[in-house]
Amino acid sequence: MTPDQNEDIDPKATEMMHRYLLGNLEPEEFAELELDLLSSPKAREAYLQAVRIDVALHDEALDDEVTVAPIPRSASSWWGPAAIAAAIAISVLVLWRMNLAGNGAPKVAEVSPIVEIATLGDTRDCVWNDLPDVEVNKRLSASILELTSGVAVIEFDGGARLALQGPAKLELIGTKTARLHRGVASVRCEEGIYSFSLLTPTSTVIDLGTEFGVAVTMNGDSEVHVLDGEVEVTGSLDSDRQKNQFLTAGKTLLLASNGQNQELNLPTREWIRDYSTQADRKTQAMAPRVIARDRFPTGPEQPEKSNLGTGWRGAWWQSTPVRKGALGFAAGKPFVSRDGQPATALFVGGWVEARRFLAEPIDPTKIQTVYLGFSLYRMNPSKKDDTGKLSEATVMFRSSSDPVSVLGMALSGRNHLVVLERGGWERSETPVDGLKPQFVVAKVEFNPRRGNRVSMICYEQTSTIPLEEPTEWNLVTRRELAELTAPLDMIALQVRQAPFKFGEITLGNSWESVTYPAPAEQ
Repeated sequence: MTPDQNEDIDPKATEMMHRYLLGNLEPEEFAELELDLLSSPKAREAYLQAVRIDVALHDEALDDEVTVAPIPRSASSWWGPAAIAAAIAISVLVLWRMNLAGNGAPKVAEVSPIVEIATLGDTRDCVWNDLPDVEVNKRLSASILELTSGVAVIEFDGGARLALQGPAKLELIGTKTARLHRGVASVRCEEGIYSFSLLTPTSTVIDLGTEFGVAVTMNGDSEVHVLDGEVEVTGSLDSDRQKNQFLTAGKTLLLASNGQNQELNLPTREWIRDYSTQADRKTQAMAPRVIARDRFPTGPEQPEKSNLGTGWRGAWWQSTPVRKGALGFAAGKPFVSRDGQPATALFVGGWVEARRFLAEPIDPTKIQTVYLGFSLYRMNPSKKDDTGKLSEATVMFRSSSDPVSVLGMALSGRNHLVVLERGGWERSETPVDGLKPQFVVAKVEFNPRRGNRVSMICYEQTSTIPLEEPTEWNLVTRRELAELTAPLDMIALQVRQAPFKFGEITLGNSWESVTYPAPAEQ
């Protein structure tokens, strides 16, 4: 897409922006949109307009008829082809709200079911105004929350967490948008740039992969302070003053209701920066626990080497219908060993899938986090096929009751870390050095409300594996992974082309349980 700054925005690009705000954009499209927003001021201007249109659609009730809200006039160069593009985007959105009759004539859609967009993650000494039934883990739809006192943490399905400090009035608009009418709020965004927008009476604050605080007074004045990263701030929705400003960490912007702005190099207040939920604290309090582990140790007491490990049911078996490779055991090295003990390795030949049952199935409908650690090594690390690809290996969660319930973590033939699921795949931006032994950790966050998320990271040496969970991963999925409902009771190893060795496979409830599993086993 990447338009020249002197060109008008393509209607398709504007439509993509609206689809992103509605959560209907594929990861590949988002990457393209993100690049445009970073490189083109005109594209960013178009995105701000898309936010305004979505908010206008939210504010404009669709009662008996479907009507198109007028595009707000601004002092920018939006009028002309760009405005037509925005109108086209609105038309697309309106059509999504209609059913088409058999003769093709548009009919007004029936009242849509309430769409839940966020979760109340935590309440700390909260007193609500006319909202007595608010409780932790309550699902929230588009609505207005009035907090008299206390602190509430709201998890938006789009990935942002917002800490609201009373007295405050917050309007939930969408999975990536909210409006602060008054009070104080701080926001942490984990989904990358342009993943959340917070509106005030005098501004629109858009994150650029950030943590920021916003305060709104009773007379409509507001301030924006960047706690981490960077934000983009523009004028209010109904104002002709649309000057965009970028703020970096430590900067504060004061926006008066009369249009006077002032930038400071210091914070003006203390901001709430604890976004933890009750579920987070419960998880953190849990002792590290190994769910299943296979180290493939050698020894005369296990001559077959087929039923080794703990937390399993039955042995590894080759599930590939047609035998094109081999399944067995081989000398352990080279691979990244976790405990330095003598061991062998599970050998999986090319075009083979091996499976093993878990003694404790994973329920994907339960909100929980599961960690998977595994070591692997290409036995022919330099051998490529006719297309120039190396062999690839995938470790998957599978269900014996539903063959299409699959969630896999792979090292691809191009040396990228990849997450696979029924709806598609997503890979890391940069490749890893796949010619060396690797220890890979995958963090799977099962969440039927928000959508499942997978993070992956790999290491080439034991000494580089940190004791604590890292804040930066090689890959964090952006797409909401396909909903899984069947129990995941199998681990599968799938290899394509040349064989791999798997030196260790550990499943646990924490980073420590899979990176340093011995204490967790004890």
